[in-house]
Amino acid sequence: MRGRNTGVRGQVVPLVALQLWLIAGVMILIALVGERAVTRSRAQSAADAAALALATGGDAAAVAGANGAVLSRSQDVGSTVDVVVRVGDVEAAARAARTRAPGLAGLDERLVGAIAAAEVLLGEPVPIVSGLRSRAEQERLWANRATNPYPVAPPGTSLHERGLAIDVPPDFVARLSSVAGAVGLCHPLPFLDPVHFVLCGT
Repeated sequence: MRGRNTGVRGQVVPLVALQLWLIAGVMILIALVGERAVTRSRAQSAADAAALALATGGDAAAVAGANGAVLSRSQDVGSTVDVVVRVGDVEAAARAARTRAPGLAGLDERLVGAIAAAEVLLGEPVPIVSGLRSRAEQERLWANRATNPYPVAPPGTSLHERGLAIDVPPDFVARLSSVAGAVGLCHPLPFLDPVHFVLCGT
């Protein structure tokens, strides 16, 4: 009798061990699949954020990096932008429609890039009170210059008319000044016209 029980136990132990190995294997497989899914999700989120940044004139590489990814490729295809980012060995792609904040409309692309770089450094949008001006708008400002708290350039001479200058709210001047030099924005009249910033070299 004793010999028979020992034989049964001897058969059960390998079966239990095999079941435990199978369960452990399945759990490891589930963990690996779950980790891969999380990485894929992180990569896709980073790609989406980078595409939106690029579409609005921001720094796609910096946004991808802030989300734990590396920008692999970016392409401007007119009304849309495409980006590919990588997290580890996982790549994700995203596309976004090109948009531009109203204050950026018509500005020189170099100035738009400088503003986008300032926004990355500041961690907030740069509010624009006045950007591109038509000749008629500049003439109107010139005609009413006596009531303007800041100097007004004669029509045809303002950098605003060429999309090379912006004015920001007075309470934002100090913040923008703190990063202006690093991004290529100059502050030509800090006392006379403190709200006025231009693309350096213009």
